[in-house]
Amino acid sequence: MKRIGILGGSFDPIHFGHLLMAQSAAEALKLDRVFFVPAFRSPFKSDHPMSFSADRLAMVKLAIQGNQTFAVYDGEIRRKGASYTVDTLRELKAQYPQAKLYLLMGADHLRRFHRWKQPKEILRLARLVILNRPGFDKNYPKHWPYVKVNMPAVDIASSDIRRRLKSGKSIWYLTFTTVIRYIKRRGLYAS
Repeated sequence: MKRIGILGGSFDPIHFGHLLMAQSAAEALKLDRVFFVPAFRSPFKSDHPMSFSADRLAMVKLAIQGNQTFAVYDGEIRRKGASYTVDTLRELKAQYPQAKLYLLMGADHLRRFHRWKQPKEILRLARLVILNRPGFDKNYPKHWPYVKVNMPAVDIASSDIRRRLKSGKSIWYLTFTTVIRYIKRRGLYAS
């Protein structure tokens, strides 16, 4: 593999927006592989308890099933504790020393990139790729070098999916049927 994309997140739950980001970047940058990296615990999401990492990992596996370019990297879950992108990039660079790494993120994350652990080291290890997101596709901060990739405008958020489920609403057409079945079977996000 020569060109590897890395898409990290809580994936609580994974949805079509995540998959469109990964597919758009894979096509635009001719990536050989895109690793979905579920966080064990996001340092930026202490405001709500996350689902068990095993459930989030299982949902990612269900969602990417059948796409030969997509794979799961569970290094952050195996490490436990707070998940830092810089640590994951170091691990992947050690495993794939000849590969060029591309860190994929939605444009909404760029505004707080300066708060990430060792942002300059992240930029040394990987090329930053920003995917436009509704409401965030203008006035990107110019401080960090990045490549911009356009993707279809999809405004889906995991927090909205969790709210819909808590209030008894449907989440059809927001994520894969297999993920919906898993959520129902495990009783995730119910009030």
